[in-house]
This record gives sequence, structure tokens and C-alpha cells, in this order.
Amino acid sequence: MKYSVRFEESDAFVFACDLEGFFVGRYSDDDFGALLEAENSRVTFRLVWPTLDAPIETLRGDIEVLVLDAEGRPMGRYPLWGAKLAVGDTPEYLVVTARAGLSPHAEARRLWDRFRVSQPRRGEWCTLEVGAREAWLEVAGLRYAESPSGRENSVPPQEIVMGGDEIKDVASFFCAIGEAFRGPGGYIGQSFTELEESLEDYLQGASVRLVWRDISVARSSLSAVMHISDGPISKFDLLLEILSRNNVDIIPG
Repeated sequence: MKYSVRFEESDAFVFACDLEGFFVGRYSDDDFGALLEAENSRVTFRLVWPTLDAPIETLRGDIEVLVLDAEGRPMGRYPLWGAKLAVGDTPEYLVVTARAGLSPHAEARRLWDRFRVSQPRRGEWCTLEVGAREAWLEVAGLRYAESPSGRENSVPPQEIVMGGDEIKDVASFFCAIGEAFRGPGGYIGQSFTELEESLEDYLQGASVRLVWRDISVARSSLSAVMHISDGPISKFDLLLEILSRNNVDIIPG
């Protein structure tokens, strides 16, 4: 079984060999804020060859869709609300209708299948095209939240090296800095606000030197201007401000 659906109120589970119509998101936006503030949408997807441990009529309410590893352990989970379960047109399907925030990214399905086989490799996110790297962040964030390291405090290193030749959009920056701070598949946020909060929590005021190689690539690709409460600022300069506020000393490499 690759997936399970946990019904929070009853703690009942439905296991499935596959999901159809779940990984359909095509979002590719440098500013996740606008997407996250959008109203929740209704989603419908199918559980393939499901196995139930409770009567179908009792399975209602808020759920988590768990992505399982090869040993059946959760790798990550997607929350949905107000779910209803119905029998499909044929016996091998159950249909789930629920409310969701961002639809799971279409590229995330392939990444989950990939990480069932082995751990992420350094620089692997670079193989994804610009416009699909948000899927890497989605999976990395959910994997990090599920892992024990996501709940433990570790001592940050004094110097970190970040490759910059593939930082061609904001999502690429978050892929790169997540890997720099926490290794292959690492995660330290996917939005400006989350980066600030993650650095505050991780560094706890400690100083870090960030050797940023090929920084000129990001300076060019992130030159678009944003309008924030303090006035207009480029995305690149905003990232520099966030890093500086959190005692990250940038050294062009």
C-alpha cells in the first residue's frame, strides 16, 4: 500500500494501492502568500483497491492523506477537511470529496515514488524544471515535518556553502538553501515569512557564514520588485535582509 487516509475523529484508516486525481496542482508562484490566502477548494479523488477498517458510513470529517514508504511508515501527510467517502462506479475504487488548501502538486507524485526507493541526492532538485521545483519544496517540507529531526534542535554549523548557479526563481532559492542548511532534500521554508521563522528557530541568535557561490545568478533572476509595508524592494534584496536579520553573514563565493 502506498497511501492511507486517516479519519481524525474516529482514528480509522483506509489504505489504498494508489490515488487517482489527487496530485493535480500546477501552482508555480514566487509568492506563496497569495495562494495560501485563497479560499479552500473542493477536491475529489479516488482510492484504488482500498482496504477499510471501519464501516464506510462512519468515515466522515477531517482527514489526513498519508504517503507511505516501502515499509508502510508515513513519509508525509496532507490535511483535508469535511471529507465524505462514497463507493465508486466499480469495486476497486472509493471516491473521496473534501476541502483542501493548495492542491498537491502534480510533480509531487513522482517525487514521493522516487523517495520510496532511496534518499534524495545532493543537487537532485536541479533536475526539475523551473516551474516544477515547488513540488520539491512541498515534498521536502512534508518529509521534514514527519521526520524526528523536524522536532529536534540541532547545533547549526558556523559556515555553510550554497551553490547558486541554479537559483533561477524563488522556489530554486528555497531548494538551494534548504539543502545548504540541512543536506540533500533538506528544508528551511518555502516563503519569505517561513524562512524568517525557520532561521529564528534554528539559529537561536547564533551567527552563521553563508558562502553563496554564483550569487550573481540570483541577483539577476530575483530582481523583480515587491511592494511590502516598508516600500518597494527586490526579491533578492528582501532575502538578503531576512538573512542579515538572522545573523547570516553572506560571503559571495
